[in-house]
Amino acid sequence: MNSPFANIFTALQQQVQTQVPDIIYIDQDLGQLRSDKTNTRPPVQWPCLLIDFEDFNFADMGSLVQSAEGTVVLRLGFAPYSSSAATTPTTYVQKAIGYYDVEWALHKALQGWAPGTSYGSLTRTATATQKRTDAIRVRELRYRIAFQDYSTKPVLQTVAANIVVGVTLNEPITIS
Repeated sequence: MNSPFANIFTALQQQVQTQVPDIIYIDQDLGQLRSDKTNTRPPVQWPCLLIDFEDFNFADMGSLVQSAEGTVVLRLGFAPYSSSAATTPTTYVQKAIGYYDVEWALHKALQGWAPGTSYGSLTRTATATQKRTDAIRVRELRYRIAFQDYSTKPVLQTVAANIVVGVTLNEPITIS
């Protein structure tokens, strides 16, 4: 793949699959967890991780090379399980808040990890809970990443050339 975003996405997918096997479904964020009025079940398996890229800024470095820096947005979705109220039995509470452990495992797998030698390391910048009217739990994690884009830099080619230089001297050269 040529796109830096495609390469980051596939590397993230592989890293999460191998390091956080509790996450069942990993895909691009195409709005699958968007809350709607029909209360239809989102087209994912639980727990899911949806990946997107936001707020990328590019700066020219010269020779058509650019540096890029932006945010990888991860939406971690969980199906409703049970209440975590203080009156709920402990075993149910542990199941209800188990998503925190999955989130923590995901963070440990990604913080400081780089999706390849051409990219900087991921650094967590924020987490938040998405407020919803249904019982689906969605946590949003944001990581900064940077890379340099050389895709439009002109390619210089070396061409072999035979140069014949002929010098004819009419008068002797005196060097003093």
